[in-house]
Amino acid sequence: MAGVKQINNKRSQKIGFGDATVHELKTLLTAIIVSAELLAEELQPDHKSMPLRLIQNITRNAHSLDEKLANFSEMAGLLSGEFSFQPELLEIGPVIHGVTAQIYPITHSKKQTLHVDLPTTLPHIRAHRHYLEQILLNLLTNASKFTPEGGNITVSATSNDANLMIEVADNGMGIPINKQDLVFQPYYQINGGKGSGLGLAITKFLVELHGGKVWLESTLGKGSRISFSLPLSDQR
Repeated sequence: MAGVKQINNKRSQKIGFGDATVHELKTLLTAIIVSAELLAEELQPDHKSMPLRLIQNITRNAHSLDEKLANFSEMAGLLSGEFSFQPELLEIGPVIHGVTAQIYPITHSKKQTLHVDLPTTLPHIRAHRHYLEQILLNLLTNASKFTPEGGNITVSATSNDANLMIEVADNGMGIPINKQDLVFQPYYQINGGKGSGLGLAITKFLVELHGGKVWLESTLGKGSRISFSLPLSDQR
């Protein structure tokens, strides 16, 4: 398929010191998060108490740190070339539904409505399943983060003769025009928000790895839509 790079790096089979450290930190962090959430449940009846608010703050920051570790590990591997790209023939519908199921607890906790708008049939694509899931997860997580409680998020897909296009739209805060060119740059944080600032940079890298393109349309105060295209497989 034109435009897609086939990369197989033997180093991707190795686990380096950095990988082991990140894995160990994430394991410890998971234990902290679970413990904090259990304690929060115990304190829930006294919902205005200072201990509960402190535990909730610990949980929020622990989740933020967990996200940063995941993005750091992903970006470090991509930048060093320590990864493999092994595309397979995929049906996009089940992939989208699988990722929206993963993100549902986050949107549900914010009372956001998550819509999936797909036509009856879509052509297959040749893509690396994990990287495609990571693209969608990054976009949906980003949309939820910058959409207020009770807001709406929609993921949709269309196709033409050459490409499959997937769009994630929200009715969140939107992005000023003078900052829209910056959102795919590493470490840039929209409006100084929390997070690693790597999610959309990783997304752009992975989309382009597949030979596709990603772009943003946004209106301040009305929301954003991030779309990406992937070349269709010759095998349909």
